[in-house]
Amino acid sequence: MSVAGVISVFGIAFLSLWASIPAGIALGLNAVLVVATAALSYACGVALVLIVGQPVRDRILKRFGGGSSGSARSPIRRAWDRYGLIGLALLAPITTGAQIGAIIGLSLNAPPRRLFALMTLGGAIWAAAFAIAMSLGIAAVSR
Repeated sequence: MSVAGVISVFGIAFLSLWASIPAGIALGLNAVLVVATAALSYACGVALVLIVGQPVRDRILKRFGGGSSGSARSPIRRAWDRYGLIGLALLAPITTGAQIGAIIGLSLNAPPRRLFALMTLGGAIWAAAFAIAMSLGIAAVSR
């Protein structure tokens, strides 16, 4: 196990979950360790936004009034109404990433604890799925 490799995977996953899995495997790390590190980093990205974002959001709403979460016709609002927090948690890792996904969740009034739990779960699911796919692909090519 390379400490530098784990730190690299953590740093990459903070910004891009997708890039961290191949990087960790290319560095020769165990796939389970890569998934755990990527999922932890993804969770840290969500937590950072929630810790900083919720008080900022509350302050803005208090100062400027209760604001809406966008028009009912916007694509983001329609997706939220249809799929809710679970949809966001499963789509954010493959589309927007942890930080922007958490910002979207906060802006749509998702409960912070539930947002954190589901976003973390979504990141872990996608990290595991991608690592399994990569491992199977490498095994197939190695034959």
